[in-house]
Amino acid sequence: MAEKKKYIIKVQNQLIQVSEEIYVTYHQMKRREIYLEERDKANGVFYYSALDTEEINGEDAIPDTNSPCVEDVIVDKLLVEKLHKCIDMLTKEEQSLVFSIYFEGKTQTEIEKETGIKQQTISYRELQIRKKLKIMLEK
Repeated sequence: MAEKKKYIIKVQNQLIQVSEEIYVTYHQMKRREIYLEERDKANGVFYYSALDTEEINGEDAIPDTNSPCVEDVIVDKLLVEKLHKCIDMLTKEEQSLVFSIYFEGKTQTEIEKETGIKQQTISYRELQIRKKLKIMLEK
């Protein structure tokens, strides 16, 4: 009688007996992985993992230039909070104009049609409010 063949693969430094199907699939995947690594090497592809050490992850060693730094995010948040406090100190008319232009995205012409106030007057008032807010923010 022929003995049934045993299929063994190494997983985390342990030998594990598996079915023939799993054995074949595992080795096909392993060969594919080696092939892709060889192809990448031939094409000059560099992996961040090549920079790995015991202390740091290679990917963490390279700065992400697309993401804002934490300090900038905090400063922006503080400025926005201060701006909202300054807006709260404006008159109701001024707040309404700021809200319409900057939060609702209305144009000066749209506000003119809604309120009957000339566009030039709205433009002047917006400029005055912006100057007022700038002074308040600089304090």
